[in-house]
Amino acid sequence: MAACVPICGIGAHLTLSNAHVDPSYTCPNPSDRRPYDVHTTIDVDNYTGNKVTIRSISEADLNFAVHGSWSGSAGTKGGGDIKDFKPTTINAGDKTQIKFGIGFECTNSGPTDDTYGDFSFKFTVVTSGGTFHLDAVDTHRLQIQKS
Repeated sequence: MAACVPICGIGAHLTLSNAHVDPSYTCPNPSDRRPYDVHTTIDVDNYTGNKVTIRSISEADLNFAVHGSWSGSAGTKGGGDIKDFKPTTINAGDKTQIKFGIGFECTNSGPTDDTYGDFSFKFTVVTSGGTFHLDAVDTHRLQIQKS
């Protein structure tokens, strides 16, 4: 029986875990709607007998804390579909990382005090092996450069 695992389906599983985002980005002064990417990785373990296709990824972000002269307020939500991620397929038995960027932008008019916003992230990954919901294990800080 042991020689059959996971080919016979016993113990076969697909896991997505350990979602990480860039810890921080410093918005240069001056900046007006300057685009940047929050780089993201998700660990994948395809311990199945089948190739798995990643059909779509979406993200939801929450600005959960602000400090200094931040122009918005805590509690602001954002998100959307991720258009470019790699890989799009994971072969049977492979372990890899899904990698992608989340498009953000910043505006900076040169505050004189420490100013930043902290963001948390949630991901939905739809695959041929099921739908997975993950929280990032870390957060992202958008730091505004002082004048």
